[in-house]
Amino acid sequence: MPLLDAVRALAPYLSSWLEFQRDLARVPGVQVAVRVGGELAASFALGVANEATGEALTPGHLFRIASHSKTFTATAVFQLIEAGIVRLDDPAGHWLPELEGSPAAAMTVRELLGHQSGINRDGADSDYWQQLQPFPDRAALLDLCRAPEVFAPNTHFKYSNMGYSLLGLIVEAASRESYGDFVAAHITGPLGLRNLGPELPAAREPELAAGHSGRLAGNDARRVLPSSDTRAMAAATGFYGTAEDVTAYLSAHAPGRPELLSDRSKRLMQRKESEVTRPSRRWYGLGFILDEVNGRTLVGHSGGFPGHITQSWLDPQSGLSVSVLTNCLGGPATEWATNLVRLIDLAAKTPTKAEADAPDTDLDSFTGRFATDWGVFDVVNLGGRLVSLVPQGDPALSVTELTVVDADTLKPAPEAGFGAVGEAYYYRRDGAGQVEWVRQGGGRAWPFAAYRARVGLPPLPSLG
Repeated sequence: MPLLDAVRALAPYLSSWLEFQRDLARVPGVQVAVRVGGELAASFALGVANEATGEALTPGHLFRIASHSKTFTATAVFQLIEAGIVRLDDPAGHWLPELEGSPAAAMTVRELLGHQSGINRDGADSDYWQQLQPFPDRAALLDLCRAPEVFAPNTHFKYSNMGYSLLGLIVEAASRESYGDFVAAHITGPLGLRNLGPELPAAREPELAAGHSGRLAGNDARRVLPSSDTRAMAAATGFYGTAEDVTAYLSAHAPGRPELLSDRSKRLMQRKESEVTRPSRRWYGLGFILDEVNGRTLVGHSGGFPGHITQSWLDPQSGLSVSVLTNCLGGPATEWATNLVRLIDLAAKTPTKAEADAPDTDLDSFTGRFATDWGVFDVVNLGGRLVSLVPQGDPALSVTELTVVDADTLKPAPEAGFGAVGEAYYYRRDGAGQVEWVRQGGGRAWPFAAYRARVGLPPLPSLG
């Protein structure tokens, strides 16, 4: 099945799959969009925009996407490089003479883009991240950047908001435009994206999904956090957006899309410039995080802002772009976005010959979410293939391929493992054909709602 069709067919299950995890993790809200080749294939919002008011989250709510900003800044820099105005080996002091006499003056554009400059991450006083003071203005930012370097340039990958803030000032100096005007004229404007920008306008504050605090203990209530302007750090962390607009923007970074950059620049931005070892092994290009998933490279970025944690990915090969935006600190956006890609990969897999030879079988009559005292599993129709999986974590770790034996029996693929591997799924149905229970490995599992009623739990209709 073509990838676009596979994602569109899977979209209802993607929402159910993620809602189960959102509810279990007690995340207030999550907004998701998926595109293939620029075409919107799925878009949904789950939970609430504000726990204090109970306002429902929608696909139109704005999020602070924070360090996604670095991809826009890198794009702006490469546009100026393609115009012959900026060079990768330009020292920062060439464009920002106020840095004269400090180590930052000699840091090159390329070193800043790749987080290889050695400059500190957030300055000597970064309590603006805890909203104890405003983000720095231009003068304060330059003062923070004059500090001694932490590492000599090109010694270690060292992530730095200070470095990307300097790149924003370089964009302004080289273009003779404000950073916001440059982005509007050369990035969001040409793409027709009105829900994406480098600093949230005051008039659009009511559209913002409220940010929520993290939880230090399991029963802690989340606090609604105030909004913040990022001032001179907008190029590093100020962007706002929706998942739909973020995926539309990322799609323009796929090969063959001419709106923003040449393919030559994209290849340089998206190749492995630096290896990252903490907290896990991945890579950084020039403005993009890179990760290996299912044998190919994803490019994108995460974002962390007071109250919002976000992650977006692009697979340049297939044109798949995914954005997952959460409105609380600790929201597992990177885990969910990456596992969403893995789940889509499972759905795009070609059905086996046995499945293709049984076109009259009503596969959907077997599907659903089932519960036991031990937990939950789903039986899912993935584009003409039935599988069983646990709706939490990496779906590839729990997926089992299923083959229809008859109208009430499924046979799992043979494999080696713990649990009841290889043992059939037997369905018991009522007179109307609805599933009463499924027996696998000797134990029964009931449809999710029926199990909750059976053990005296209140209904949760959003979870199936």
